[in-house]
Amino acid sequence: PFLFPREGPIDFTQLRAEIAAAYPDDVASVNDSTENERPFGNRSVGNASPAATFPFDPNTATKEEFVSLGLAPRTAQTILNYRNKGGKFFKKEDFKKIYGLRSEDYARLEAWIRLEKPDFAQRDFSRKPDYQGVTEKVDYKEKPAYESHYEKYTPKKETLVEIDINTATDEEWQQLRGIGPGYSKKITNFREKLGGFYSVEQVAETYNLPDSVFQSIRPFLKISPVIKPIKVNSATLEELKMHPYISSYQATAWFNYRQQHGTFANLEGMKKMYAFKAEDWKRLEPYLSFE
Repeated sequence: PFLFPREGPIDFTQLRAEIAAAYPDDVASVNDSTENERPFGNRSVGNASPAATFPFDPNTATKEEFVSLGLAPRTAQTILNYRNKGGKFFKKEDFKKIYGLRSEDYARLEAWIRLEKPDFAQRDFSRKPDYQGVTEKVDYKEKPAYESHYEKYTPKKETLVEIDINTATDEEWQQLRGIGPGYSKKITNFREKLGGFYSVEQVAETYNLPDSVFQSIRPFLKISPVIKPIKVNSATLEELKMHPYISSYQATAWFNYRQQHGTFANLEGMKKMYAFKAEDWKRLEPYLSFE
């Protein structure tokens, strides 16, 4: 119908007669349906009035005005609902976002949209309302009251604490700048799996702990000789695998070698296992117990 307009209104007489015969209880609603028939552009369909075009502000126009512009009553009500909930049109393009508004309707009405802009030039910003109908003159050259409050504020001095890396709890670790609940938990879990720290530098090996954070807390770390040793001749395979410095492959080699060759007398005897390198023994030596 947009390409080939019909000549004159469409005759719905026969259609209404057939509907009335099939649904006699709904005859009234059928007869009233022409009031909601929607015009297409500036030409009429059925008994609907032709659409008009005139300048309008979508922020203030009434429902009747929207309908006169050719919008369906349901679309007009949608616009009013949007405005009642605090919605506002700041530019023409905002209007076409209304749900149910056809693109051809927006294209037809775009040139007629007039958005009223607030006149800031006429407003007196030197006065502020007291919400009781009375205004007071504000001298912005005066010093705000809040500045005197900040002048009296003195930064809180940071308490410098020193903690023992082998006995400190999660809460004590969190006293250090840069250490929150996440990092403190990771450090203590790593310490438990190791069996204790024998060097402050081992804290830096904690998973995902930034080096910058470690360097900032390093001056406040002290160490005590609290080490849980690895019993080299009685530790189970699972216990060996749990240690962070021993891989699953190395733990299996250790356990099998001990099963085949007997107990270890000293570190030199353990170095015969080819699964370990010199740097591995250097890290493990403080934890080894031959008892």
